[in-house]
Amino acid sequence: MTETDGAERLRDNTKFWRVLAAAAEVAGLLWGKGWAERNAGNLSFDVTDVVPAPDGAGVAAGATALPRSFPELGGRRLLVTAAGSRMREIAQDPDRFCGVLQFSPDGSRHAVAWRGRGTGTFAPTSELPSHLAIHAALRRRRSAHCAIVHTHPTELLALSHDARLKDAAQLNRLLSAMHPETVVVVPDGLALVPYLLPGTFEQGLAAGVAMERHDVALWEKHGAVAVGAGFVEAFDLIDTMNAAARLLLLCRSAGLEPEGLTDAQLDELRRAGA
Repeated sequence: MTETDGAERLRDNTKFWRVLAAAAEVAGLLWGKGWAERNAGNLSFDVTDVVPAPDGAGVAAGATALPRSFPELGGRRLLVTAAGSRMREIAQDPDRFCGVLQFSPDGSRHAVAWRGRGTGTFAPTSELPSHLAIHAALRRRRSAHCAIVHTHPTELLALSHDARLKDAAQLNRLLSAMHPETVVVVPDGLALVPYLLPGTFEQGLAAGVAMERHDVALWEKHGAVAVGAGFVEAFDLIDTMNAAARLLLLCRSAGLEPEGLTDAQLDELRRAGA
């Protein structure tokens, strides 16, 4: 699929434009929360079932080769935000700051199938490796989730700097004790990914491993990522966990060591949600 062909195919595709509208909505929420300084954060969505399959192999000569292949993504199409794009810009003009990547049958290369109304060559977010690894993990999980949201939630990020909270089980116990909604909305808790240089393939692969069993992950001293059926659902997971982190920090800043929910109360919540 050439970029021209892609634009023609998407012009009257209402499902695709609804995905873009949801991206704009969540981008606005992230900016409003203060979680998207400058060009922080990025979004992606598996649009394989939304965007028509290309004719032929679908990846033209000159496609970008990946350091390693993702067979799970072979032949698939991902909507991704552009490198350097700001959430406040995406909120206002999503079809200018997003593009669609088409992957080769073996998942080793990708080409730009649609670059929206952007000027010049479309370049995907620098954190594309994380999105690829997570989408691959979702395919292995046979998950229906299509959306990935990565952002910098202030209070969760602050907690990731606490040297006493290097254990995911301990961190999840603290967060779930602070707010019943965490148990209801994120019953499996969040994964904790040790710090790795942002944007590297190593970080991307670590993110993929983390999301094999979780829908939310906290990247130490960096940010958080969540998956969902849509962008709003993924945003809600991070928003809920960050609310618990904010309550914890508010109590501590007031000089209080919060009592939190007891183990019995947490077990009751889990039984009620089962």
